[in-house]
Amino acid sequence: MERDPRILCVEDEPLLLDDLTEELQEAGYRVDTAVNGIEAIKRLQVSRPDLILCDMMMPELDGPGLLQHVRREFRDLDTVPIIFLTAKATREDIIAGKRMGVDDYLTKPIDYDLLLATVESRLREVKRIEDMNRARLQEAENELQQLRASRGAVKVAMVTNNLQLVAPINNALLDLGCDMRTVREDALKGGRFTPQQDEIVFLVYSKPVHFYLELLKGQKPGEKIAKYVVLAAPNMHGGIREAILECGIDEIIEYPYKPVDIFRQIVLHLRGAHADVKTALLI
Repeated sequence: MERDPRILCVEDEPLLLDDLTEELQEAGYRVDTAVNGIEAIKRLQVSRPDLILCDMMMPELDGPGLLQHVRREFRDLDTVPIIFLTAKATREDIIAGKRMGVDDYLTKPIDYDLLLATVESRLREVKRIEDMNRARLQEAENELQQLRASRGAVKVAMVTNNLQLVAPINNALLDLGCDMRTVREDALKGGRFTPQQDEIVFLVYSKPVHFYLELLKGQKPGEKIAKYVVLAAPNMHGGIREAILECGIDEIIEYPYKPVDIFRQIVLHLRGAHADVKTALLI
């Protein structure tokens, strides 16, 4: 049985906040409340909403400030719609908000029929995207299992000191039958890390990892045995991204590391290996 969607309602006017809460609860939604952006951030640290309804003008931290913070610091909330409530929104305000990542605007005084229709529409769109992503993930899993059956387990190395960060990825790849090993960053120093037996190497980006990648520049074509994938922080600076790619890295995946993006790297590798086998058989 599906749970009722949870909405975080952020509004500094007590009477309006009460009215919004009542209308949303009567429509079947679970509601968390906050009176400003600072309080909203504290709520987000303990509870994940399905949608955020937020006043634009508030003390301490206003709507645009909260929006920027959420999109920058809460990457697991990337798909959560944010709707601004405003008594006045110029064309320039709307354009600026859209560029920051706000999904919709509702003007005060609130038309509650329009509010509920907008909330329902946004949640329906999120569900459609999630269903599509689940289907893509299932397709990737199915193809991965088929390709793996023809050649055995894929050997994967995960380079990081943050084992908790990559635990979900490791567990998912183990469930798919990959041969996993974890390598700490210390092994990158002095050439102690040799991925000769690894087919794919995932590296969580850090200073030691960056120095190691610089060493890869010296490799001659054909010397690189494994496929290298960097797991980066969100919104990686363009200059750093270009520098990493110049080292011969095959792919960069930014946080949050979606399973479908991780599985895609395995599938692409297996497709290439499968094609090499078929080519060899034809020679």
